[in-house]
Amino acid sequence: MRDLLPREAEHMRFIESEAREIARLYGYQEVITPLIEHYELLAAKIGEENRKRMYVFEDLGGRRVALRPEFTASVARLVSTRMMTEPKPIRLFSTGSLYRYDEPQFGRYREFWQANYELIGSSRPEVDAEILSLSNDLLKKTLLEEYYFKVGHVGVLRGILSEEGVSETEQNRVMQMLDKKMWEEALRILKKLASERCLETLRRLFKISGGEWSNIIKEMRTSVEGYEKASSAVENLETILNLTSEAKMNLNVIVEAGFARGLEYYTGMIFEVYVPGMDIALGGGGRYDRLIELFGGEPTPAAGVALGIDRIMLAVRRQHPNWKPPRRGIRVLVLPVNEEVRGKALEVSSRLRERGITVEAEVMGRTVSRALSDASKRGISHVIIVGPKELKEGKVALRDMESKEQKTVTIDEAADILENYAV
Repeated sequence: MRDLLPREAEHMRFIESEAREIARLYGYQEVITPLIEHYELLAAKIGEENRKRMYVFEDLGGRRVALRPEFTASVARLVSTRMMTEPKPIRLFSTGSLYRYDEPQFGRYREFWQANYELIGSSRPEVDAEILSLSNDLLKKTLLEEYYFKVGHVGVLRGILSEEGVSETEQNRVMQMLDKKMWEEALRILKKLASERCLETLRRLFKISGGEWSNIIKEMRTSVEGYEKASSAVENLETILNLTSEAKMNLNVIVEAGFARGLEYYTGMIFEVYVPGMDIALGGGGRYDRLIELFGGEPTPAAGVALGIDRIMLAVRRQHPNWKPPRRGIRVLVLPVNEEVRGKALEVSSRLRERGITVEAEVMGRTVSRALSDASKRGISHVIIVGPKELKEGKVALRDMESKEQKTVTIDEAADILENYAV
């Protein structure tokens, strides 16, 4: 875990604000779920590797609880217990901090932040396409460049294994290995559980990957011929990708036939987002059609995505080391020239804030020249100098720190000028 300094916190909040704007544009309503949940709820389908990394403890009531490692389980609980009668589809947005006991390294911390979107109530491929679309739109808004979507379909691999009679427990074990790209280890396990035909099919699929997704889909379709469920999954993936193409989303997509994610609740299309030079996913998601049912709700199809706010920040800073918020606005310093006008300077500060202008009052007792020098270093855009001579005429001096121009105006005139800059 780590502290975030003002510039980092500002960047994080900027990305979070863009995530909220995407939620608004797509019609997603925010829900706030607890940071702590019952362990059994969070552990149900998160995958063995993630279960090992949860912060688990006993509370004073003797209950086994944990810090949330992701949002989807909590949202599924909420929907299954309190929102089942809501008209479908249900579009929900969440943001906040999450916790996993990972080994700290670049982009991987034990406390991290995500923006989470869930679209609940429809099994149609338009849902999967929308989740890809809003992910792409958010990444564009953060000024990120050269990112790409790695896309696959859990139904391809699980379809093959199911038709081979491999149990769900063993499937989960295999999928955990595939998530870590431990293909040979996964095949060794399956040698005792599945046919040689299955092993050969999987070997072929593990080699199928590329950006020309229409050709990749053809290879996948040929490879899984004879496996009905897997073939149906390939068709579903093609339909989703066709929709993104027809909608002109311009996604940079790499389809990987052997792609798996560590979370066990996925049932359909899955994806992760990457940028070159960072070996960590900036976000990921997919379809989960049985999770809400698992928590006691009715059978309810759903899909969602979690995008890492702090990881996106790191990626943007790599690509744009001198990043500044596109809508930074102005910063104003109100500077009294002596002790006698301190109260008036505070009054001017309050009047400007009432107009919605960001104002800092000089509180260090510096001389005018030193205060102006400090203001320049700290990125102050305008300084209002409050002096006794100007105050006798009901005026102040307004200084533009970039152009160095200074003029004497009334306080209301200063506010009008600053409001125009702030727009």
